[in-house]
Amino acid sequence: MRSPERDIDKVTRSAAAQVFYLGTVVSALTIGALQMFHVRAGWLTNYGADVFGTAWLYAMFRQGRTVFGSGQMSASGAAGFVFLGCALSEFAQRTAWFPGTFDPLDLVAFAVTCVACYALDRRVGLG
Repeated sequence: MRSPERDIDKVTRSAAAQVFYLGTVVSALTIGALQMFHVRAGWLTNYGADVFGTAWLYAMFRQGRTVFGSGQMSASGAAGFVFLGCALSEFAQRTAWFPGTFDPLDLVAFAVTCVACYALDRRVGLG
């Protein structure tokens, strides 16, 4: 027989995952809108998309909200996969295979965000 505590814990984690996903979506799109309207807000517009976009990708892959339909990834798998993809896109900018300007601090932002998402996931369960 299942204990009520386990069911409550599962619902709480599910709610935390939904709040995290929606928070990252809204944050990333808000930063994108600020950039489109050429708002200069210092760190927020310089690195906000790197931070919140990476967190959004983490949430998508961790929760299985992708077009691949392969289901949820583990916390470490999602963090590693997202960091690798973000880092590859940054290095593609350096080699002019992808539009944009290479910034090594973007790599730091990707890494810190992936580690923070992983740590939060382990704490509250975002999957």
